[in-house]
Amino acid sequence: MLGTMEQSRQRPAQPVLQRGTNNARVGTLNRALVLDVVRRRGPVTRAAVAGATGLTAQTVSNIAARLLSQGLVREDRVLASDPHRVLRIAADARYAVGLHLDPARVVAVLVDLAGTVRATEHVDTGPLRGPVEIVDAMVAVTERLVATPLAEHTAAAPAVRDRLLGIGIAAPGPLDPLHQTLAAPVQLPGWGGLPLADEVRRRTGMPVLLEKDGVAAGLGEAWTTTDTTGLVSVTLGHGISAAVVAGGSVVRGATGNAGEFGGMPVHAHGRWTAVWEACQPLQQVERAIGAGVLPPGIAIDRPAAVRAAYEALCASDAGRSLVAAGGTALGTALAHVVELLDVTDVVIGGSAAIAGGTVFLDAVRAGLTGRLPEGSRVAVETTTHGEAAVARGAACAVLATALDAAPAVPTTPVPATVPGARVRSPRARSIAHPW
Repeated sequence: MLGTMEQSRQRPAQPVLQRGTNNARVGTLNRALVLDVVRRRGPVTRAAVAGATGLTAQTVSNIAARLLSQGLVREDRVLASDPHRVLRIAADARYAVGLHLDPARVVAVLVDLAGTVRATEHVDTGPLRGPVEIVDAMVAVTERLVATPLAEHTAAAPAVRDRLLGIGIAAPGPLDPLHQTLAAPVQLPGWGGLPLADEVRRRTGMPVLLEKDGVAAGLGEAWTTTDTTGLVSVTLGHGISAAVVAGGSVVRGATGNAGEFGGMPVHAHGRWTAVWEACQPLQQVERAIGAGVLPPGIAIDRPAAVRAAYEALCASDAGRSLVAAGGTALGTALAHVVELLDVTDVVIGGSAAIAGGTVFLDAVRAGLTGRLPEGSRVAVETTTHGEAAVARGAACAVLATALDAAPAVPTTPVPATVPGARVRSPRARSIAHPW
């Protein structure tokens, strides 16, 4: 039985991509599919694109011609003597800015169409006083990124601003997607109801898209991954969240707030508790202070101080056991997610996970395998995008939405006049108590 389960968890030899259709009424979908294949697999021939999408050769040629005329893809030969031409993404054709609003730090990135981070900045929020000054900093860093000179741009080439599709902001949930505001984020007191997207849009003159931080991280992984069978992206920063990537798309949920699995019960630190309480930095710092691993007097009400203390904990030999216990707890919780979704890959990111390093990551793997014997079949890796992963994902959300490469965030509620219809809104969540 175990052997059968292990075999069933192996990745299919040929991942299944979304199939296209030759019906002219869905040309937008077909265009998005072709662009998606070129971005993920390029350089790629037209024949390979047709094989991956199920479109006819003529349909692919028509779409490719349109993408070439729009400057979104380029065509060349792999070798001068090779008569076959290949398509590749025109990375510098479009850009987006991504902003990750973390309680301790704003991470800002400029991302090109291929999903490559071209420039990045960090703004520590510790010295800033409240939402007003933090929004000021977000606008200022955006303007600096947009003005970034890129090596391949000549005086005659369009500036980054002229090719910018918009700004993506990733923030802790819950979010109110209908109004593009933060609903009642426990980690960001005073931000609830603030018209964040509208304010940044008004001050920059650019389109703005608001995404939940965990969802944004998943979107970033989905933008370039060739694993379309499905993966789980976990973000452990000041808080914890997850995202499911299936068929190359991220599951946002009914209100864009999918991924809240912090309440998953685990046995950690000698008792049953919720996974958030077992591994989040604030709780780990408090444990370390109580155990004498960290000195008393740390301002645990200040996210920047908590972050610095947690990084010191992770860097110390005395803190290894606490860090490992948090990783084991996360791995135990992930076993349920892996079983529920039948995925073969887990990607872990976020400032806290990065600070934990190999001690934390090895413990996650051990916790998963201990709970799920065939867990060794699941690849658990750290994101390759480092601390920029969430901000990059927010930028990728802008690229995807503008290019019709992914479902747009819902902006209109279900009409109340429809019989039986219910308008769902994000429910407030608290991480103050484990149950």
